[in-house]
Amino acid sequence: MIAELSAAMAAIKETAGLAKVINDAKTDAEVKAATIELQNKLITLQAECFSLCDAIRFRDEEIMHLKAKIAETEDFQRQAEGYKLNKLDSGTLVYSKKQFIGDTEITVHLCPQCFGKKVISVLQPMEIMRFDAHFRTFCPACNNKFWMNSR
Repeated sequence: MIAELSAAMAAIKETAGLAKVINDAKTDAEVKAATIELQNKLITLQAECFSLCDAIRFRDEEIMHLKAKIAETEDFQRQAEGYKLNKLDSGTLVYSKKQFIGDTEITVHLCPQCFGKKVISVLQPMEIMRFDAHFRTFCPACNNKFWMNSR
């Protein structure tokens, strides 16, 4: 963006110089030549201004994109507050946090794969067979399945 601004300022300076040449010209030929040169410099200046506008628009889009990423990260941090990596009886690693639902305290488990991608996805119970030693859960976001605590 600085290069575009410098080029535009140089074109303005040259245009001002050409206006002085036109003013000082003695013959029609000198006036016409200086006028043509002035028009060329104005066209160059216009192109440089367009480039500068494009650069500013690109920067504005980049700023909006970065602000959205910051907001997304802050939102994830707010939702993930209090969750700690926890090793269950089965050896499975999940992010867990104790929470109250009504008067009952429960432990909420989050999918570690989704958590690593900054997605909060609460693990949901699955049916298990009678002979399974541990409960099973699945992640509704990525569909991974996890062995949980003993029955």
